[in-house]
Amino acid sequence: MDEHSLSLPQPPPAKRIRLDDDNTLADEDEGPGDAARPETFFDCYNMGDRKTAGYLGFSNTSELHVCSVSWPLLRATAAIHPIAHKLNKELALGLIRDAPRSATSAVILKSWSLLDSDGKGLSNLRKAEHLAIVLINLKSDLARMVAASDNTNQLQHAHDCQKFRTVYPSHLCPPQISYPVKSPLLAPSDGEDFLESYNRCFSLLRHMRNILKSSVYDTRYNTDKFKSGQYVDEKHKPAWMRAQGSGAPPITQPQHGLDSPPQSRRPSAVNETHKPWIPTRPRGLSKSPTSQYALGSASQPSPAAVKEREPSANYQFSFSAIHSIEINPSCEPPPISRSFAILWDHTIEPDYLKPGLKRAMDRAKATGAHLPSKLQKLKKDPCDMNRETLFYEQIRAQFECRALGIDLGKLLLQYNSSTFGESILVTQNLEDEAWSDTQAALADSDNDKFVFRVGFFALNNDDDDG
Repeated sequence: MDEHSLSLPQPPPAKRIRLDDDNTLADEDEGPGDAARPETFFDCYNMGDRKTAGYLGFSNTSELHVCSVSWPLLRATAAIHPIAHKLNKELALGLIRDAPRSATSAVILKSWSLLDSDGKGLSNLRKAEHLAIVLINLKSDLARMVAASDNTNQLQHAHDCQKFRTVYPSHLCPPQISYPVKSPLLAPSDGEDFLESYNRCFSLLRHMRNILKSSVYDTRYNTDKFKSGQYVDEKHKPAWMRAQGSGAPPITQPQHGLDSPPQSRRPSAVNETHKPWIPTRPRGLSKSPTSQYALGSASQPSPAAVKEREPSANYQFSFSAIHSIEINPSCEPPPISRSFAILWDHTIEPDYLKPGLKRAMDRAKATGAHLPSKLQKLKKDPCDMNRETLFYEQIRAQFECRALGIDLGKLLLQYNSSTFGESILVTQNLEDEAWSDTQAALADSDNDKFVFRVGFFALNNDDDDG
């Protein structure tokens, strides 16, 4: 074991963007999301392009790559710039779920507003409002792209390219693409809640955000090779979206949800069909050990709150972006005394790291080293730590990483939030969070039952113990 590797405070390893050659397959027990629990919606984070494309309804990864630089995505990517460091899907979907609805879409409340400056330090609610507006606009813009003429789309593309270049000057100019462009699924399929469509918009938007944060964007779009890709077969789709059998006729037609475009010559994933989902176990966090520690569950919304309505057949192409600015940011509530749990969660550790961890634990047992409890109470308040590295060091100390020859890998924060009246379970990947935002969530009086879920990796991961 390298003693020096633990001598200096270090954050968890940087996340890796998975690309086309990653062979990530779907989990047989996956199912569509539950509107009462936004955290149950499908998460494409750190998955390969083929599985992401499969969830979005694309048949080839090239369709994902082209759609990612279509004008609706260029506009939405520019719009999330103030909150790009923190995209809280659960809170945003909760806002959309509970918002009043018209015949065609969720109504953007007057109290919601977009930020035009860095959102760091503002409340999670303010940033969730911003993201909710962007997702509603993105879904609407994708529908309009499908319905609009090629010439209109080209003009809009040129307009939004200018905005994108202004917001992201360090990146390559988005390449010119030909319209029509295939959109992701814009209407829920059989067995899906209407929020599934907004979750797909979020997944596509976060995919674009993630490749912009890495070198993938500039490498991928430097040539026209992004227009060719890999076929997405059934095994790369989420389990409930797979066809029942080769050559079998469709069982059901997709449900046309809010903002669904009319029948059009445009290529769109809207018209694809899938088998109904048959649950194989309780949804949510049943795979995770955290479910046994009484984290709480969300109350069911009223049927009217999640009822899907038929869209209007009259779609007019227009600039749908909303530009409103909050002049006085919300003030954070004073910190309150509370406790925080830490759980060693093996379910978030990649399979390829588990053999090394097992060898490290076997070596520790053989030498008589003390094995820490898997569930512990954090001994120091993270709200009092002015640097994120102090928090990592506290976890390393409590789990005796030096003695075991392991180090901190993935770290998730899970808590209940009653910001919107009903309690919802929120899960945040701390690799995506600014430390000030994490501390704001921990200090918010509307949040409770905090659990830090942590995964580790072995420092000496060689096959040969000698």
